[in-house]
Amino acid sequence: MRDTKKSGSGIFLMEMIMVCGFFLLCAAVCVRAFVQADSLSRMAREKNQAVLAAQNLGEMWKDGQISGEGELYFDQNWNLDHDQKEAADAWYMAELSCREETTGLFCLDIRLMRGEGYRGSVNTADGTPVLLEKLQVKDYRGEGETPDEE
Repeated sequence: MRDTKKSGSGIFLMEMIMVCGFFLLCAAVCVRAFVQADSLSRMAREKNQAVLAAQNLGEMWKDGQISGEGELYFDQNWNLDHDQKEAADAWYMAELSCREETTGLFCLDIRLMRGEGYRGSVNTADGTPVLLEKLQVKDYRGEGETPDEE
């Protein structure tokens, strides 16, 4: 008869594989959490810049520096690009529309969104651009004055 001793190496190997699998699973969860946190941080920074840009546009409209209709384009550093005439290269864009609410009280609607030149995903799942900020600015101009006059 053969006398064979069973070593515990098979069970030890199985235990090591399970431990490695557990650590891989934990690492995958941690990496996913860090990627998601980075994405949220970037979006928060972008929305913060959009709020500042919308407020600046509202003040420029009140001062008569820009008209209350049309589209304006920004580069990746949120600098207003006055020379750009189309959205193909714009990282961000603003849609402006002005209406008179009551006699002499004008309301400017500002919508800031990602432009077509933005790196990465520009649109939401339904194909619309990612809206970063929406702001209404009101200004009383007096009777007979239009927002484009100063």
